[in-house]
Amino acid sequence: MRHNCSFIAVVARVEEKAVHFDFYQESRRSHPGRELLKQQVSLPRHYFDYLLHSGVMEVESDPPYSSAVIQPAAIGMNIRSLGSTVLFDMCFSPQTYKLWQNTDAVLEDLSLSADIFEEYVYRLGAISRFRYLGRVDDPTIATQLGENDMIEFKRDFLLSKNGIIKTIVAFANSNNGNLFLGITDEGNIMGVNHEIEQYGDPDKYLLAITQYIQDKTAPLLSPFPKITLKKVQDLYVVAIFVEVSSELICGLDKNGEKYVVIRTNNRSVIVKDPHQIGEIYVKRKLGSEISRRLGLL
Repeated sequence: MRHNCSFIAVVARVEEKAVHFDFYQESRRSHPGRELLKQQVSLPRHYFDYLLHSGVMEVESDPPYSSAVIQPAAIGMNIRSLGSTVLFDMCFSPQTYKLWQNTDAVLEDLSLSADIFEEYVYRLGAISRFRYLGRVDDPTIATQLGENDMIEFKRDFLLSKNGIIKTIVAFANSNNGNLFLGITDEGNIMGVNHEIEQYGDPDKYLLAITQYIQDKTAPLLSPFPKITLKKVQDLYVVAIFVEVSSELICGLDKNGEKYVVIRTNNRSVIVKDPHQIGEIYVKRKLGSEISRRLGLL
């Protein structure tokens, strides 16, 4: 069967365990054509062969490419942005149930029209998720957007610890979110240079933030927030990207007591009503739509 679209791998070099190639997408619809998705990429051979034998990819190679024995594989689409065009990463793992925890090959920053993206997801039986949806890496862009349901600013780490945990837990229980340390509520970049100096080393500083988040949240956040140091002129800003969790995440107060936080508009709100907490837990376990169908919400 000839499909409306196909990936094309133009092979540059074949090694025992990897294939190096240029990655294209070819459409055969009303406006046929070939589009370069990624140049000079490589994949382990068993994943390359899996794409080939799944019928989603054709290979152009001289001499002709010869595939090896097909091995099991799982493919996941990490969606970065969604619209008429989808920006995503294609992730590979040996087993579906370990896909997000054991990704051992990635083709990053691929872009396809939404309808073609959906066709590949269907044909591959791929698992997709909005892992990076809403991620903002640039502090300057964040200040232009301002605080909202997915962006929050804190002036520093050492004097904002409780607020940091509250925000991280709220994002984990509500939606993906970005927390920046070194920016005032008004969006002025002040930096955390003075705190880095206290720790004597940027790596020690980031490790201290990581350890504090681990100590003050339960269960362990998985995936754990991405914590990076960004430089704006001479000022350092900490960017923390929190992915929404499939578990109900709690913060721990100074006495070790658990509390639940959700994101409402631009605020992180502590939830004390047991019924509301139960709803959040059910949504995390079953999803909102299934929960409604079962009459649990």
